[in-house]
Amino acid sequence: MKLQALWRYPVKSLQGEALDHAFVEARGISGDRQYAVLDANGKLGSGKSTSRFQKIEGLLSLSAETRDGAVSIRFPDGSAHGIDDIDLPQRLSGYLGQAVTIVRENRETHFDDGAIHIVLSSELAKLQALLPEMDIDARRFRPNLVLDAPAHMTSDTLIGRVLSIGGTHLKITHKTERCVMVTMEQGDLPKAPLVLRQVSKAFDLDFGVYAAVLKPGTVQAGQSASISSGTFNDGTKDYGF
Repeated sequence: MKLQALWRYPVKSLQGEALDHAFVEARGISGDRQYAVLDANGKLGSGKSTSRFQKIEGLLSLSAETRDGAVSIRFPDGSAHGIDDIDLPQRLSGYLGQAVTIVRENRETHFDDGAIHIVLSSELAKLQALLPEMDIDARRFRPNLVLDAPAHMTSDTLIGRVLSIGGTHLKITHKTERCVMVTMEQGDLPKAPLVLRQVSKAFDLDFGVYAAVLKPGTVQAGQSASISSGTFNDGTKDYGF
């Protein structure tokens, strides 16, 4: 297998950025979901509402990017504001139609679930075959890693195993349950309710997997990847689960 694509989302629930390489730390991809939009009730802006998150319309029409270590938010009109720009909260509030601020992750994680989110090319291809009239784009599923996997490989075969990309090792822990966010318009991707219907029907609402970081390291798009059983040795000790 190979690492087909690598993504980071500097601001939670905004469009992300494709990377050539990235450092994977214990928390996940360095800089991933480092910031989030916070509403007036203290909830994090998201594509769905839960006890921690609040659905805010319009987030996916914005994008976040990192240049020379500095994060900025780009609006649909092409204008961009640095994350520390004092005018950014007012601009965001006006655009989103409610009072919001930007917060950096502190004690409360900005992740929905696992540290690393992985999608397989084999499952993208299966979904594409089920929806031939659509262009199935991995961006809908907001992965950190897209693996160029053999056709027979499924998420089921990965659970409880170790994904190794160079010296970086990830423990595949559980599947990713999908929500309405995969149907939403984002960038040049149109609204697509059929995607969630087919994911529910053919994949029992699970598409992709989450992983925990066993050994940090740098990963690069195009790099070889391998799957092994639930133990690996880094030269000092065995990691088992």
